[in-house]
Amino acid sequence: MIRQPWLILSIALLSSSGHYVHAADTQQKDGNLPTLGEDDGVYKYVCPMHPQIVRDHEGTCPICGMKLVKQRFSQEQSAPEVTLKGNGQASGGNAGVQQEFSIRTAKAETHTLWKYIPTFGKVVADETKVVHIHPRASGWISDLTVRNNGDAIQKGQLLYRIYSPEIVSAQDDYLQVIQNQRRLGAQANSLVNSAKIRLQLLGLDDQTIKSIAKQGEPIHKIPVYAPQTGVVNDLMVQTGMYVQPQTELMSLTDLSDIWVEAEVLPRQQAWLKNGLTVDVLTQAYPGKHWESYIDYLYPSADPVTQAVKVRIPLKNESMLFKPNMLVKTIIYGGPRKNVLAIPLEAVIDDGDTKRVVVMNDKGGFQVKKVVTGMQTQGIVEVLSGIKEGEEIVISGQFLIDSESQVQANLRRLMNKKPQNGSDSPASSAMPSQHQH
Repeated sequence: MIRQPWLILSIALLSSSGHYVHAADTQQKDGNLPTLGEDDGVYKYVCPMHPQIVRDHEGTCPICGMKLVKQRFSQEQSAPEVTLKGNGQASGGNAGVQQEFSIRTAKAETHTLWKYIPTFGKVVADETKVVHIHPRASGWISDLTVRNNGDAIQKGQLLYRIYSPEIVSAQDDYLQVIQNQRRLGAQANSLVNSAKIRLQLLGLDDQTIKSIAKQGEPIHKIPVYAPQTGVVNDLMVQTGMYVQPQTELMSLTDLSDIWVEAEVLPRQQAWLKNGLTVDVLTQAYPGKHWESYIDYLYPSADPVTQAVKVRIPLKNESMLFKPNMLVKTIIYGGPRKNVLAIPLEAVIDDGDTKRVVVMNDKGGFQVKKVVTGMQTQGIVEVLSGIKEGEEIVISGQFLIDSESQVQANLRRLMNKKPQNGSDSPASSAMPSQHQH
């Protein structure tokens, strides 16, 4: 590791009296270290890069070889204030330090945030436009015109023919009541209607029933036509197969209208609702976009990601969208006015807590926990933790936060009783290994 002796991180501690005490300004002339008392502090030597290396004496870090830094800690502390000192080449007070350590800041200000969610979605078929084809009676399939999944079918196109003894018997009954109608007149009308309804329930269309009545004899191979335009899916039948009513022969999916199912992560779910405007884009057709809206929020979340699906209907007359295509979706909401917000890059998120580094007028830095809300286009709402007008570090904050955690870890260790044979309370409480 390359040593950088010009970098010294010293910690200014907020004592119970409210004054900042710098470690570099509190060294005693006689060289003796003060003992840990109620109001006094204790001096320890710590590696700036490896906080687990703590010694009672000067030395170097056994891991990286850096010189240990002398630091003072009191028992009663609030959040520490960290002061950065350079090699003396930078000038201009706070401005020089900021320039030397590449620190940039921005003020916490009120903004109008537009609700905006870029996410991804998947094209699926409109479930209300799917028709499942079953035979209405047991029989044998013949003259099958559909050969492959994905075949395009038009409404009224012949799908197959079926020979069924049950359907033939129903045709004989229908022809018999028609003959009785000629003899009995209006008294047989109800019988004719009942026989006709029976044929309809067995899957015969009106044109086929008229043909049976006209020719006066049954049709043995009954034609079955497509009830709607669509694409064939789940084809499970071939010519010559014996089928029963519970057998699903195929399904027809109308793709002139499709759905896009998009996933929204938990932090944006609070303001989701039906009717929000959505833009749909795809790499398959650069430069084009389709505008739609959310028409349904699914009631359950993904068990792993906790994302919630929303449904977006789209017209697809040109058949540009195919099922299972991935598309980009942008969900727009209304404005959220007068909210305290900061740049998203200023937030340090370790998965458990979120922190920001605040710079005061004296050039010190303090780490504060924050609660964030809505985020959009690089800006995040702050619900609590900081106030309007505070100067927030947006570049270099990880260095300051790391030094603050070093102090916090040592402060906790100072409250532990030292064990025999150890250099300090921390040497027995923290491991001497470091993982990069």
